[in-house]
Amino acid sequence: MEKPVRRTLLPGVSDAAVPPPVVIDSRVVVARARRRASVRDTVDFLLLVCVDGLFLRVPGVHVPFLDRGDSLMVVVGLNVMLIAYLWLARSIPRWTARRVATTWSLAERTRFFRTAAR
Repeated sequence: MEKPVRRTLLPGVSDAAVPPPVVIDSRVVVARARRRASVRDTVDFLLLVCVDGLFLRVPGVHVPFLDRGDSLMVVVGLNVMLIAYLWLARSIPRWTARRVATTWSLAERTRFFRTAAR
């Protein structure tokens, strides 16, 4: 009499690998976030231009408790700070992603850069 084959898995269970299900399509989320960031940056820049135009066209405009020259220096300082913020808000995540990507294996890097090039 033959001895039955002993299985290590339950009946109906296969040892073949199953690909993970796609939970979220990140391209749509990233595109939406980039659009929102662009709109926010545009509104910030337009507000900056409007304030600069107000300060340049109307000679009586000044910051309370400051004279006109000091008020213009405050506006120039705020312009520099806003431009630096806009630049850093885009650069720091890119630098962080590059630093994290250095820990990836070669296969992960090629997969990431191949899909990003599309």
